[in-house]
Amino acid sequence: MKKIVFILGILISLNLFAFENKDIDSFLKLESFETVEKFESYINKYTQECLDNGFVGTGSIPCFVSYELWDKELNIYYRKLMSKLTAKEKELLKESQKQWLEFRDKTIEFNSLMLDRNYDQQGTMFLSFRAGDADSVVSEIIKNRVLYLKNWYDELNNK
Repeated sequence: MKKIVFILGILISLNLFAFENKDIDSFLKLESFETVEKFESYINKYTQECLDNGFVGTGSIPCFVSYELWDKELNIYYRKLMSKLTAKEKELLKESQKQWLEFRDKTIEFNSLMLDRNYDQQGTMFLSFRAGDADSVVSEIIKNRVLYLKNWYDELNNK
């Protein structure tokens, strides 16, 4: 009986350490999925698995990858779209993107102030909650811009 309990203990502890945080470049891209919803489900599944595998407090902050993945997609679709545009269109998109980046940065700054008010308590758990809320808001802002860029790119390619 002691042998079975010992083996079960080893198997359980191995499972707890089996999860490794992924590097952002190792995630699949949006274009690998049939829909945006499936891409988001993929991101959410990773985040939940990361959180479920013992990452708590500040250790859970790297689990929130949505913002980084959407930012990666932003760069992909910006470059793709730029490759299809005329010189005049490129200049206008470049200016639009500059203004959008200013909007994004100011929105993130304001959101950060609001999160500071909501999470004014000390402790690693509050930092984790704050990181999750920040990732949720910021990723949504970037996702919306990605979808505009992707839509314009797809229209040029008649998709």
